[in-house]
Amino acid sequence: MKTKKINNRKNGLGEEDYMHLNFVAEMHAKFLQKKICQNFVRYGYNTAGEYRPIKTAFTIKRKHGETGVADYLVEYRIDGIDHRVYLEFKAGKNKQSQSQIDFQNLYKDSKNSFYYVVYSVEEAINILIKHNVII
Repeated sequence: MKTKKINNRKNGLGEEDYMHLNFVAEMHAKFLQKKICQNFVRYGYNTAGEYRPIKTAFTIKRKHGETGVADYLVEYRIDGIDHRVYLEFKAGKNKQSQSQIDFQNLYKDSKNSFYYVVYSVEEAINILIKHNVII
């Protein structure tokens, strides 16, 4: 399931924004098609990193959290143990900020938390398939 691009520059959406829209559409489609595995708990989106006017961005970050947190957190449970997959979407040649690298390093040695930088929706979906979150 693909979302339609709406005049790329007029509404201020860029390539990474469309990847987010397509990822959510894919997750919703998988849920409706019952292709989400039983061990899936939930997933959430972190709004702290979105591009916004500075006043709005400051207000949101102050109320909702810190910078550097991955775009998506997907939680699943295997044998009663919670696992987390963090997905950071990047478009084109974009790279992680230092705060994103610091966040990633928090989970470097974790046995049940995994951090990925992804450059496409297909890559994100394949990671979730690998972790048995979706089929």
